[in-house]
Order: sequence, then C-alpha cells, then structure tokens
Amino acid sequence: MDMQQQIERVRTRIQQATAHSYVDRYIQPRMIDEDRILFALSMLRSAQVEESIALDYVFAMMLIQLALDTHDEVDEQQNSQQKQLTVLAGDLYSGLYYDFLARRHDISLIRRFAEAIKEINIQKIRLQQLSSNDLERFHCIAVIESALLRQLAEHVHAHEWGELAYYLFSLRRVQREEAKSDISCEYIDHCKRKLQDSPSYIHEEVKERFSRLLA
Repeated sequence: MDMQQQIERVRTRIQQATAHSYVDRYIQPRMIDEDRILFALSMLRSAQVEESIALDYVFAMMLIQLALDTHDEVDEQQNSQQKQLTVLAGDLYSGLYYDFLARRHDISLIRRFAEAIKEINIQKIRLQQLSSNDLERFHCIAVIESALLRQLAEHVHAHEWGELAYYLFSLRRVQREEAKSDISCEYIDHCKRKLQDSPSYIHEEVKERFSRLLA
C-alpha cells in the first residue's frame, strides 16, 4: 500500500469510528490533520514497523489528537448544549483511543500517550500565563504540537524523528497563527535553521508536504 492509500485508510477509519448522528448534528465536523498522519506513517516506515501495526498506532494517536482539539473548541460563544456536546465528543474520542489500545493489550503505548497528554495539558496552562513577547511560549507551543509524535517516536526508538516533530509542527503553528513580530520571526528563523538540512532518513513525501514551511 502506498503512502496516500495508507493516509486514506487512516482517515476513513477515524471518520467511521467517530461518526455519531446526534453529535454531528450540533457540532462542526472534525478536521483530520493529514500532515500528522503522513509524518507519523513515514516515521514508522523508517523505523521498519509492520504496516498493519503502524496503521493502528496512527489511528490511536489521531483519536487522541481529535479529543484534544475538540476540547480546545469549547468557548463562551457556544450555547449550553453545544458546550456540553463538545466536551462529551472530546471525551468520546479519548475513550475510543483508550479502548482500542486496551483491546490490543498495548499498555506501553497507553503509558506513552498518557505522558504526552499530561505534557500537553501542562503546557497549555503555562501558555495562558505567558506574555506574547516571552520566548518560553514557543517552547510551550512546540510541546503541545509535538508531544504525541515525540512519544510515538520514543516508543519505536526513532528518537531523531521526535526532535524533527518538535521544530516542524511548532513552526507550522507559529506561521499559521502568530502575529508577525520580531520575536516570532526570530523563532521561525530558528526552526528553519534546525530543519534546513533534513537528514537522509526523511522520506520524500514528508519533505514535499512541508517544503512550503521552509521556503
């Protein structure tokens, strides 16, 4: 199965697992991050993880990502029902990932992802406490954006991919969301320098998808 077929397999699996007629009626459809899927699949291929296992790992990881993203969407502009359903949808996706890995008896990966969730939540709180010109906020962003991928990299002993995820996904978020300022431009340049000389193990699909970030 080629890379695009694998991405579609994961996407379809997520859509089927998270489909719920009542929830779908009241909250926005979930956005599935194909950049993360591609990166994770490429990393697992590089680590010579069997394809069926790799697809399972990425499916579980993306359920967690959807849960985290969904919880982040709760805001004061929603009515009470929408807020409750958004929280419950996030809880549902989180429960699906846990149930899936528990059925596989993959306790080690459950622990890895639990550690990533803890890291992410700590840094989300910390991020709210920092001013917009504090350099530490970029570390918070990097951890939030990469923790799941870094823990998966550790699980399959692909440590160098974890560092790549740290800079690549924080760069993506800062370029998308941060107001252009001297400090954000400095951080963008820092990430680009870290990523410019992509090691030979990085697959062409990854380089092509993320080339726009390094331009």
